[in-house]
Amino acid sequence: MAELQASAALIPATTAGETSGFLLSPPLSLRQCLILCDLLCMLVLPLVGSLLKQSTENLKNNLWFWSLLALFTVLLTASHGGYGTRARHGVGIAASAFLATTVAMLSLALLLGHPHILTRAWTAADLAVTPLLLIGTRSLLVSHIPAERAARPGTLLVCYDHCPRDITRALSAAQLSPNVAGVLYLAARHERGDWHRWPELADIPAMLRLLHERDIGDVVFIHHPQLESFDAPRHQTLLAELLTFPARIWMGFDLADKLPEMVKSRTGACKLMPIVTGELVNSTNPVKRLFDLLTGGALLALAAPLLLAIAALVRLTSGGPVLFRQTRIGAQGRRFSMLKFRTMTHVPERPFAQARHGDKRVTPLGRILRRLSLDELPQLINVVRGDMSLVGPRPHAPETQVEGMSFETALRLYRLRHRVKPGMTGLAQIRGQRGATLALAALEHRLASDLEYIEGWSLWLDLAILLRTLPAVLSQKNAY
Repeated sequence: MAELQASAALIPATTAGETSGFLLSPPLSLRQCLILCDLLCMLVLPLVGSLLKQSTENLKNNLWFWSLLALFTVLLTASHGGYGTRARHGVGIAASAFLATTVAMLSLALLLGHPHILTRAWTAADLAVTPLLLIGTRSLLVSHIPAERAARPGTLLVCYDHCPRDITRALSAAQLSPNVAGVLYLAARHERGDWHRWPELADIPAMLRLLHERDIGDVVFIHHPQLESFDAPRHQTLLAELLTFPARIWMGFDLADKLPEMVKSRTGACKLMPIVTGELVNSTNPVKRLFDLLTGGALLALAAPLLLAIAALVRLTSGGPVLFRQTRIGAQGRRFSMLKFRTMTHVPERPFAQARHGDKRVTPLGRILRRLSLDELPQLINVVRGDMSLVGPRPHAPETQVEGMSFETALRLYRLRHRVKPGMTGLAQIRGQRGATLALAALEHRLASDLEYIEGWSLWLDLAILLRTLPAVLSQKNAY
């Protein structure tokens, strides 16, 4: 498993005790309980102050302000892992996020001429008491919800010829789900243990189908010396496919023959090491989706008059449909129909070919739209619909090639970018890495930017990229 272990150098690791989702028995998960608890803690003092008529503004305006502040605090807390892998260990994340958001919003209110959201006494009380409430209630909540009650997403096991007898204990120690959805044996002859009744997967395609169909949180490879000589192309294909899914990948080591009985009885004989962890942003991130819905919906409403004007111009200046639909590759390699304003002459069933400098297919109006990236505005519909994100790696057509090879074939880690939804803009785009990719070196630079974004994602990074997109569009020289 040399390639799998080497990929750990590109991806941040967590400790074995961290996990990306602690779900309670129905109806609410721990994440949902924490969010609800944080919201109540932030709204209790403003509500009491308003009801006691201690606010200098009416109840409605006061609660609107603090409700908005609470929402931004939850978003900031979530973007820093406060409801994910660090939910049990970072009780101060919510308090810090609250203080930062409160200072920012009170400063904004003061600048906009609304300094009387709360009287000074109640503002001071809120700043002093609410962080303590957040820390205290969160600590109390997580301490009374044992991880063993978790109904976490399922786990997949990949073994060579047998599964370690101590694997269930190792899963529990690493706080992985004991719900094993399936076991894939890579050796033709293998030992099916009579101590478990987990479903056996027939082959790699069956495993990938299960990843698409089920909620799988973790994939565990059990190390075996024979894996080092495992068929390389088949192994690389499996690894490339797994990297596209928002699941963590672990390496398990069966040390039963190397540990004394006293140690095995205390700690178990199977140990798990994280390779690809939940620290990476992925397509299931709720904060990113909420940000896309709120911001994308607002931008779509604001841009509606411009969209209608461009649609009318496209219709008047050239025959054919206003919108151009093209199949692109999205999260987990799924294909979707991406929307753009049509910028080329309409030729039904035109074969795919990337636009190049001086391309005669581009209409005069289309040249302007492409130069200013206005042809991309209909993708706001894709964002609201859930096919795309505002910020992320740009999607490419399945037919796109570089030096005669598909992108996935040219670069083994290219599929890692499919862990997230493709974006209207991204880190590569604001760095000028856009347009046709004719050389492998250009694709490598673009992939490096995309992986840097996936590894370092935060809500603030998305905002910074969005703010830098307009200057980047106006200064770009390789849009044609």
